[in-house]
Amino acid sequence: MGLFNFRKKGVEKEGYQGDLGKTAALAALFEVAGTTRDATWEKKFLADAAEASFACGDPQIIQGPDGFPYFQLQIPVPNQPFQCYVVQHMVSDFILDRGIGVVINAQKGQPDWVFTYGDLVNFAIKGEFYTASPAVQLPQQEVIQQQEEVLVGQPSEEFLPMPTRGIIRQFLEQQGIRDPKIALMSRQYGEEVLQELVTNLTPEKVGRQLSEALQTPMRWFLPRHYSMVAMDENGSFNDHFEPL
Repeated sequence: MGLFNFRKKGVEKEGYQGDLGKTAALAALFEVAGTTRDATWEKKFLADAAEASFACGDPQIIQGPDGFPYFQLQIPVPNQPFQCYVVQHMVSDFILDRGIGVVINAQKGQPDWVFTYGDLVNFAIKGEFYTASPAVQLPQQEVIQQQEEVLVGQPSEEFLPMPTRGIIRQFLEQQGIRDPKIALMSRQYGEEVLQELVTNLTPEKVGRQLSEALQTPMRWFLPRHYSMVAMDENGSFNDHFEPL
């Protein structure tokens, strides 16, 4: 997949002020062995991760084993000055625009935590890294019934921010896809209403191998609770698709 072409090799931001108390709490959490980190540990981590003060690694941005770029954050060395980085400020300042994730303490070999770009998009939208998925069991192959009421439109800024649309478009163009299109579909599943991001990246358009290969990386860019389907852009949704 490769790294995106950033204008700068690194990212520098002056003036961040984080919560050193939360940094200390995270440092204590990271002393807990990985095999014993349970739901309570995770809840405590997520409560402090956004506002804690971090130092950055060298280099600032690395390529993860999944092929995507990650900004390195580390717990600061005690009693040593450091340039402060705070996740909640980083998200709005440059992460949304640059399409990068965040890895914490990658220098350990086994990072203490990894946020995908989609996790950070979710934070930008909802103020939380993860949102519970609707209690809906989706079929492997979806079929819209003739009498089914389906609402179709375009994703709002609150669902898919414009910088994120641009980052996904850039990624798809790197795969040789020049005219990606999207829509947003709302469907009733029992008592639940589910919004699904619809793309035109069908096997018929981009080839079965590429269509299947894009499923996992596409989800890296999106909040984890989002549902995504591919449909024929020349079908019944023709009037609703718009360029990504």
